[in-house]
Amino acid sequence: MIKKYILFSAIAALLLAGCNPNEELYDELDKKTSDAYTDQFDYTLTDEDYSTITDLALEDAETAEDSGMVSMIEEHHAFGDEFAAADYIPKFLGNKYVALDQGSSINVTYNYMGSVETLNTLSNANYYTLSEADYDSMGEGADEPGEYDNFAYDVPPEDYLPDFMASKYPNAEEGDLVAVTYEYYDNGVSEVTDFYSYEDGAWQAGGLSVSNFYVMTSSDYNSIGGGVANFGNFSDDNPPDNYLPTFLKQNYPYAEEGDEMYVVYKYYMGYETDKASKYYFDGENWKPHQEVSNQFIKGDESWVFDPTVRFEISSSDYQMIVDQREAQYVDSYGTAEFYSGASAYHGNFSLRIPDRVEYDPDTFEGLGEAEAREIMWNRIVNMAGEPMATRGALIVLLQNKFPNAQPKKNGVDVYYEVSFQTYNNDRSRSNYTVTYQCTASGSPAEFTYVDGNTPYSE
Repeated sequence: MIKKYILFSAIAALLLAGCNPNEELYDELDKKTSDAYTDQFDYTLTDEDYSTITDLALEDAETAEDSGMVSMIEEHHAFGDEFAAADYIPKFLGNKYVALDQGSSINVTYNYMGSVETLNTLSNANYYTLSEADYDSMGEGADEPGEYDNFAYDVPPEDYLPDFMASKYPNAEEGDLVAVTYEYYDNGVSEVTDFYSYEDGAWQAGGLSVSNFYVMTSSDYNSIGGGVANFGNFSDDNPPDNYLPTFLKQNYPYAEEGDEMYVVYKYYMGYETDKASKYYFDGENWKPHQEVSNQFIKGDESWVFDPTVRFEISSSDYQMIVDQREAQYVDSYGTAEFYSGASAYHGNFSLRIPDRVEYDPDTFEGLGEAEAREIMWNRIVNMAGEPMATRGALIVLLQNKFPNAQPKKNGVDVYYEVSFQTYNNDRSRSNYTVTYQCTASGSPAEFTYVDGNTPYSE
């Protein structure tokens, strides 16, 4: 689940967005009149809200295709890749909270269903399971599918299925998609489903890059029982969301949090058709939607989506940095390191020069305060290209705290504003905020220094 982040009460923190695309908005936030009404809070969309959002979106729809797409918001009580929350929630907030002035922020929790295009492709594909006669038709001799009525490493399906498909579907048209289920032997027989698409006059393996899907069988409907078993399908009277989460939990007992599964099933709507749904495992249960939280802020005229992550470093965060450092820089308690000065016990970065001379004399012995301070700040804020043990502390923290960060959300660049405290050489304390941009996904993601109110400068 995506963690929730709330704006700091000090609006000044917003001014540190650097080249954030919302920078102009942030620059306006401190111009509010003293009697402006602002607020910061969390809000979770209700079923009624999705209907309201759909109605508002339909007012702006320009084509029938647009109308059909945004209508899915109400149908599924969720947003998808093709109708992103960032595009539709701002207008909803503007209508719901007309009294809130610029500078207000709302962390909105909503349902996300992924790509509708993928669901539509799965729903519109043809599904076919090979019979014994089908294997036999592909050859019954040694090392041929009909010998044991299955495929294997020495009887690869891709050597036989394209020709089989050509004879099975002689009137195929460009773009047709068929999911073929077959038996495969590999130290035991298992059932495998592959997609084949008709491209350039021939059947080719592929056509849909989805591996985590399951096609319901007759025995599956029977195992559910009741009306589902009686009719061998789902319907408005027996909706899949009432049954499939339990079905998946029983059939995938070792699922891990974050796992996803597409399920293809029969659905009766006056006639029987194939439909697909996507389910997410939250660590305890399978759910038809992933719950997502994102922040929206009020500008001088309208609400805007703001994916910026803002947080203040906690004791455990400082410890995360300490744990990455070489032993020579770590104190005897294991809670502080004097490469960048992170201390989990004190909850700050120490800028005390005597500590640096003790733990890193080769670097700091004989340096003046200005030279020493420049090195210490560089070790806190930057040095992105160094190994993890000597990388800038805040980049180390971001890469370990948000390893799966993405550069964009709904097409908007993602920034991270990190607030922390320092214990200075004169024993005073100072508070700072630094902004980073996630510039690439990976293992871990990459972060680039943007701006901050620290003495550091590139």
